[in-house]
Amino acid sequence: MNILLDAAATAARLPWAPLVDEIEALLADDTVQVPPRTVLPMAAGAFLFAMPGCDERTAMTKLITFTPANAGTDRATIQGDVTVFDVATGERRLILDGPTVTGRRTAAVSALAARWLAPNLAGPMLIVGAGVQGYAHVEVFAAALGVTDFRIASRRRASAESLAAHARALGLRAEVVGDADAALADCPLVATCTPATEVVLRGQPRADAFIAAVGAFTPRMVEIDAAVCRAIAAQGRIVVDSADAGHEAGDLLQAGLEVSGLPTLADVVNGHKKARDEGGPVLFKSCGWAGWDLAAARLAGRSALAPDPV
Repeated sequence: MNILLDAAATAARLPWAPLVDEIEALLADDTVQVPPRTVLPMAAGAFLFAMPGCDERTAMTKLITFTPANAGTDRATIQGDVTVFDVATGERRLILDGPTVTGRRTAAVSALAARWLAPNLAGPMLIVGAGVQGYAHVEVFAAALGVTDFRIASRRRASAESLAAHARALGLRAEVVGDADAALADCPLVATCTPATEVVLRGQPRADAFIAAVGAFTPRMVEIDAAVCRAIAAQGRIVVDSADAGHEAGDLLQAGLEVSGLPTLADVVNGHKKARDEGGPVLFKSCGWAGWDLAAARLAGRSALAPDPV
């Protein structure tokens, strides 16, 4: 068996709906151990991330770099690998493509959060940002939640048109919008998937809105206007992906909100309490957690035991 998988082979072992289900299952697994990730700042605004995790059967470590200067070039902003081990034997079983795992598990976490938290799953869905995460969010919300109608906003019109064309090729409805704030009035589902170098949403969301904010994962990064974050905290609910967001959620920290006391996705899933029953818009702030990579490693490991996908 070839243990070194490229991007395509990694994606084939992480189909959307099973990945969402695997992430949900991981949150109920009391054998999971995930220490805080190590984030090493490097020159020119780049970072090195080391993210280990294990359960009773599978161990993994993700080692990736994030290089913002690569945006707009032929080099990826995220590069690296996820190495998967068998706990019982210590054997290295797989080496997955790190950017592919990151892209797919991040979007799958947003879909899981929407499954539990979104007051209205009917769509349309506004996607702000037409990079890797924009594509991934269109695909997973269509495949796992049945969303069929999308609005695409991006600073680069050509990028937005490309993502809209990709969505149409999947049999979905998609159109490009020039003003993301104006589109909020029509879209109960929203995902901000940008490099998080500046605020991209300043408008007030609908009362039945669910916003997945995934671009900002350091204290200095931001996508959602501070006033919008504070308004949602007052009128609706904010949920974070993990406790690590307490020192990483730039949108919320810059809004002056106390992040450490906010409920996590695990709190919601394990408490069986859906924010859609509480009224008001929901902001799901995703910063990344090695547990999501462990879920991907578990699924990919099982898939690797089956015949190769055709």
